Amino acid sequence: MDSSDLPHGATAVTRRLVLIGLALAFASTLVTMMVALRMVYTGELYFAFLVWNLFLAWLPFLFAVVVYGCGERPLVLAVMGPLWLLFLPNALYLVTDLIHLHPQNNLPFWYDAIMFFAFALTGLMLGLLSLYLVHAVVARHLGQRLGWAFALFVSVLSGLGVYIGRFLRWNSWDVFTNPLRLLQDIAINLVHPDLFLKTFVTTGLLTAVFVLAYVILFMTPRLAWDD
Repeated sequence: MDSSDLPHGATAVTRRLVLIGLALAFASTLVTMMVALRMVYTGELYFAFLVWNLFLAWLPFLFAVVVYGCGERPLVLAVMGPLWLLFLPNALYLVTDLIHLHPQNNLPFWYDAIMFFAFALTGLMLGLLSLYLVHAVVARHLGQRLGWAFALFVSVLSGLGVYIGRFLRWNSWDVFTNPLRLLQDIAINLVHPDLFLKTFVTTGLLTAVFVLAYVILFMTPRLAWDD
């Protein structure tokens, strides 16, 4: 990450970041409308959980924007940094919502397929861009190598966080409301021989998806265009 790509001073948001935010807001509005239309057509509220999951996916992006804009303030980093890391798995979690995709008698299957894919893509982009912003702050202070080590470590934690949410059914805020039982449940899945394999494989696959997508996102602006 080049130093020229990183913000200096206390500038909160650049024009490019605003455009990215607007694009993500437009995508979120579009997928929310798809759910609303589905509810009106079928009279069912079942897939309303997608909108809630999308809201949770927005939180790490918003935290990352604050960290990116106020990265020189230790207090902001001390508060927003952990919150960003805690809620980051919610963005990748939307990809796993595809398990709810199955044919319905009262609606074309292709509609649900597009809707789920759009939610997953929006959530993934929110997660990738939030990591990009925090990665920039870390690289600015600690250098490129430690910046990439941080990005990889966070990707592993995010993969584990998605596993904890999807299979163990814990939420991000349970860290505050029920930390002891949460840690106990995680420890069991990491120590028990049978559960460890499932935890390791699932976390590894999710991490691989997140890392590969992030590398592609990171390298794309650096492509050389021929005239």
